[in-house]
Amino acid sequence: MRSRTLALTIATAAGSGVAIALARLKRPDAARRRSSPQPETYRCACGQGFRVAGSGRHRVFWLDEAPARDPLLGSECPNCGRSLV
Repeated sequence: MRSRTLALTIATAAGSGVAIALARLKRPDAARRRSSPQPETYRCACGQGFRVAGSGRHRVFWLDEAPARDPLLGSECPNCGRSLV
C-alpha cells in the first residue's frame, strides 16, 4: 500500500511540474503585450502622410487621420496620383 501512495505522490508532483512549465511557456511577455509598436508612416512627394501596415504586396495604406476601417483601396496617392508602391 505504501508503494502505491508513493507512486501517486510522484505522479502528482510530475504532473504539477509539467503544468507549471507549460503555463510559463504560454504566458506572453507582459512588457511586450503592453507596448504597442509605433505605426510605420510614409509621406508622398506631394506631402500627403500615410500610415502603413504589412510588407510587399500585402502593404496597406491609410490616410494620416483615417480610421482603421477605412484603408486606401488603390495604390496611388489620392492627392497627386503618384504610385505609393
